[in-house]
Amino acid sequence: MLIRIEKGTPLVGVLAYGIIDRGTNLLQVRPTSVCNINCTFCSVDGGSLSTKHNAFYEVDCAYLLQEVAKIVALKGHGVEINIDSVGEPFCYPHLEDLVNGLRNISGVQRITIQTNATILKDIEVDLINVSFHAMDSTLARELANSSCFSIDHVKKFVETYRTKGVAIRLCPVWIPGVNDQEIPKIIQYAKEYGCSLGIQKYEAYKYSRKHSGAVPVTWWKFYRQIEAWEKAFGVPLKVTAKELGIHRAPRVPEVFRSGERVQLEVRYPGWFQGQMIAVGRDRCVSVKGCEKHAGDFINVRMLETKNNIYVVAQQMIPAKHNRVSHHV
Repeated sequence: MLIRIEKGTPLVGVLAYGIIDRGTNLLQVRPTSVCNINCTFCSVDGGSLSTKHNAFYEVDCAYLLQEVAKIVALKGHGVEINIDSVGEPFCYPHLEDLVNGLRNISGVQRITIQTNATILKDIEVDLINVSFHAMDSTLARELANSSCFSIDHVKKFVETYRTKGVAIRLCPVWIPGVNDQEIPKIIQYAKEYGCSLGIQKYEAYKYSRKHSGAVPVTWWKFYRQIEAWEKAFGVPLKVTAKELGIHRAPRVPEVFRSGERVQLEVRYPGWFQGQMIAVGRDRCVSVKGCEKHAGDFINVRMLETKNNIYVVAQQMIPAKHNRVSHHV
């Protein structure tokens, strides 16, 4: 099910779409949750083969730009927009318009984007974070869990943007016991083509997709391996917030307190099965175990409020309001 998020639905409050502010000069902008591949280790169990998500989202471009501009004005100058997703940003059909519109917002200094490099579009960004995890074509296809994934296409993507002068950062996930021999190949490829690196640690979260037989290592072991690769290849592999130019900046105000009881209007099916998304105080809220319908009012207690990401349990007290009509 694809749900189009339009003006009237807040864009702050949930992880699957909209705008995420963590109190820095970097804003995460998520125009879509759709993904075209199904990585075997996906940290959010994204893609069409997901067993946890039955709703996908796409945000109206003009509305998204309008709301981003409001938050950039709050933060001031020197803002970085990172177009990321729980899916694949290049699946967003209005990506070119989004990037062009962001470039025209006063206060936006830099635009970056995440991608699996399977879809080639001509956009004007400052840096592209490319997520691929093996140079071997067979293993790369297996990890992407997609018969159409091509490492040659990824290389073409990288070369196209390098030719345009766009900075490329390669961001493979090191999956111990699976792609150990591939990470050095990716490091060598990055050295040859002038790309930076941001090697990621494989994790197995409650809601993630687990690669068969893979076991996460400790952070200590992860950084010892990173140091070994740095020494072997003579390249820096540790990336800090300071090096990325990320610093504190005014935060979008949080409007709910943990433990607070509030009334919300149910609006859409939630990202996770058994969830609904409700709205209140110009924020979206994920409601666990909700059996109500769009237009119903519910009384709930706030469970999570950090960084304006709101999660509540199912209704605590029956609401007295009648259902109102709302188009989904």
